[in-house]
This record gives sequence, structure tokens and C-alpha cells, in this order.
Amino acid sequence: MFIITSKKYEFECPYTNSEYKKKFDRDIKSYTYRQLRKDFFLSDLYYGKRNDNTIEVHFHQFGKRDLDNPMFVGKLGEGEDNGTKIEGKFKRKTSNLIISLVIIIFWLFITIIGLTQNLTAGLILLAITCLAVYIFLWDNNTLQKIKKYFSEYDTPPESKKENADA
Repeated sequence: MFIITSKKYEFECPYTNSEYKKKFDRDIKSYTYRQLRKDFFLSDLYYGKRNDNTIEVHFHQFGKRDLDNPMFVGKLGEGEDNGTKIEGKFKRKTSNLIISLVIIIFWLFITIIGLTQNLTAGLILLAITCLAVYIFLWDNNTLQKIKKYFSEYDTPPESKKENADA
């Protein structure tokens, strides 16, 4: 799936805001680029940060260089039955998107020049350009993996299970 513009996503979980924040802080850690490349290169993990009621979730995949993958940025709110509602967007970092589009434009410009000089060279450059556009904008199923992370919050916390059983 390609993502250029942001996509809205809403999720509701049975945890209260304070329970969700505790679980989020326990599960999601903040890592530097060096740590991801050196220490966690061979593992899948979720990373991000939380500032009060704003969360940011990224997914790092085994053996991939994924700093330009889409991320989830959202806000915590009050949901039904004293739960938490998370509203946000899947998006790319604006700087990464701009750099990718500038490179694609330059590549297209070079392809047009190549087509005017030599048809074979231009067609080869056109094929490389199409491949580059695919690589630049391919998100590696990151959206589904982050949605899978949020689906882990579907089960109510232990305290609510005990209250429901009583």
C-alpha cells in the first residue's frame, strides 16, 4: 500500500486513559537511529513516544531501514464506558516525503533528457524511474502492523475482567 497523504484512523479500547498510558509507556520505548540500526536491526519492534495525551507509534521491521515508513500520530480522548478513544492519522514525515518527491522529479527530468538523446537509454531510465517511485513510496505493510498493535488493546484489563465476573 502506498501512502502519500495522511489517512485517518480511530480506535477505542476498554482501558481508562491512565491504564492505557501506563501500558503504552511500558510497551513503547523511544530509540535513537543508532540504536535501531545497531542494537535492534535483527528484531521487530514498536517504538515511539508519548507527550501527555499525544502518542506517536512507529514499527521497525527485521533487517529493514525504515525511518521513512509511515507512522501513527494520535490523541487520546474519552471513549464509551470509561474507555479510551484514540484518534489520529497514519502519515509520513513531511521532510522525507518532500525529499522523495524532489528526487523523483529530478529522476523524471533525467529520464526525459535520456529519451530525447537515445531511445534505448531513455527506456532503461524510465524503467529505473518506475522502480524508484515504487521503492520510495512503498510502506512495507506498516499500517497493518501498527493496526495489529492497537488490536492488542481490545481485551479489557484484568481489573475490568474481575469486575465483570463479579
